[in-house]
Amino acid sequence: MTDKARLIAFLLFLASLTSLPVHAEEPEAIMDVPLAIELFTSGGIDVESYPNQYEKFAMDLVTQLNASHLSELKSLAEQGNVHAQTMMGLIYSLPNEEGEGRVLSNMVMIPSPKMQNYVENFELPITDLVERDPQQSRTYLEAAAAEKNTLAETLLAEAIMQTEGQRPDFEKSRDYFHRAALKQHLRAQIGLLQVSAILEEDVDSAIMRQIFSEMTGQ
Repeated sequence: MTDKARLIAFLLFLASLTSLPVHAEEPEAIMDVPLAIELFTSGGIDVESYPNQYEKFAMDLVTQLNASHLSELKSLAEQGNVHAQTMMGLIYSLPNEEGEGRVLSNMVMIPSPKMQNYVENFELPITDLVERDPQQSRTYLEAAAAEKNTLAETLLAEAIMQTEGQRPDFEKSRDYFHRAALKQHLRAQIGLLQVSAILEEDVDSAIMRQIFSEMTGQ
């Protein structure tokens, strides 16, 4: 895809977005999947500048993939494509049936109306492409998070929080949430509030200023 075509595709995508997050009952975007994969894996959406849009694009795309698309993404991930690694990490983290899995909870009061809206309308996509595999998911996410992919940092922080059979490494989870929250990823900010409450630690003042700005519009 040329730079011009990528820019046009991205602008069309942004124009199609309603305010985030999308309500669960709203229909997902119907995508030209090969074009969407090319846009996503070529960095057509800047994950640092637009982490919430990047997340929404990934969530819309993941439900429309088939086995051929999965093979393409896996190949790209094995070649070191950070966006494909993030997508593969997401795919392996998802439940195979509705009602499985858990990401967000009501452990803490959500101070921002935007955060509250996100929590109330959050719904995990489901997939039958692969069997859910948290360890495989973490392997991909760790590779992508090492390259500072914001969504991968958030998903990895969630995966660490949900470690089963032993005490989760909440400090490590908090570190990844913090990295992504500083880049204004809403999902990471919510996670950071939750894990900080568990650890009884204060949240970075820069992030609290972001949340205050969301609350007041200032």
